[in-house]
Amino acid sequence: MRPSFAVTWTIARRDFVSFFSSPKGMAIFFFFLIFMGFFFHSFLESFINMQQRAPAMGGHAPQLEQLFRALFNNTHFILLLIIPAVTMASFAEENKSHSIRLLLTAPIRPISIVLGKYLAALMVMSLVLLSSMVIVLFTAKYGNPDIGVLLSGYLGLLFLISTQLAIGIWISSMTKNQFLAFMFTMLVLFLLLILNWIAQTLSGGGMMEDLLMYLAFWGHLENMVKGLITVKDVAYFVCLTSVFLFFTNVVLDSRRWR
Repeated sequence: MRPSFAVTWTIARRDFVSFFSSPKGMAIFFFFLIFMGFFFHSFLESFINMQQRAPAMGGHAPQLEQLFRALFNNTHFILLLIIPAVTMASFAEENKSHSIRLLLTAPIRPISIVLGKYLAALMVMSLVLLSSMVIVLFTAKYGNPDIGVLLSGYLGLLFLISTQLAIGIWISSMTKNQFLAFMFTMLVLFLLLILNWIAQTLSGGGMMEDLLMYLAFWGHLENMVKGLITVKDVAYFVCLTSVFLFFTNVVLDSRRWR
C-alpha cells in the first residue's frame, strides 16, 4: 500500500488540475469576485455617504472595520452558490461514471481519497479567497483600516469555507447526480446559516435553543469578523469539518464492502 500522504496529494493534485482545465474553474473565480466586488462597491458608497452626513447629524462616523464586517457577513450568501458548485462533482461524477470503483478497489484507504478530494477543493477556494484580498490592498492604500481585524475576518471566512466544503463533499458522496448534490448542499448550508433565527423562533428557549445557536454558522463567523479569535469558535469549525469528513469516509467505506 502506498503511503497515505502520497495518495492524498496525488488525488488532490489531479482534482485541482482538472478543476482549472474546464470553464468551471474560471466561472467560480468570476462569479465570486464579481459578487464580492458588487457588495464592496455598494457598501463603500453607503460608507462614504454616512461619513459625510455624520458631522451634520451630530453622530459618529462609521469605521472601515464596519464596512468590512458587512462585506464578510454578506460573503456568506455568495458562498451558498459557490461552495455547492465546487463540491457537487467531487464524488457525484465519479459515482455516475463508476470510476469510483477503481479508487475503492485500489490498495488505498478511503480516508486518503476523502482527504485528497477535500484538499483539492480547499486549495481552489483558498486561491479564490486570496484573489479577493485585492480589496484589502485597495482599502489599505486609500484608508487606514485595522489590518488585524481584516485578517481575522479572512481567517473566519477560511474556517467557514473549510467546513462548508466538508459538508458539500459528504453530500456529493451520497449521490450520482451533480444537480442534486448542488441543491442539497445549498439547502443544508442555508439551514445552518439561518439556524440562529430558527432557534430563537421555534425552540422556545432553554438547552435546545443554546444547542441550535451553537450549531449555527453566523455567531462563530461574526466573532472572527469582529477580530475575536477564540478557542470555542476555532474548535467549532475544526470539529464540524472533521465530523463531515468522517461521515464521507463512512459512506465510501460502506461502498467498498458492497
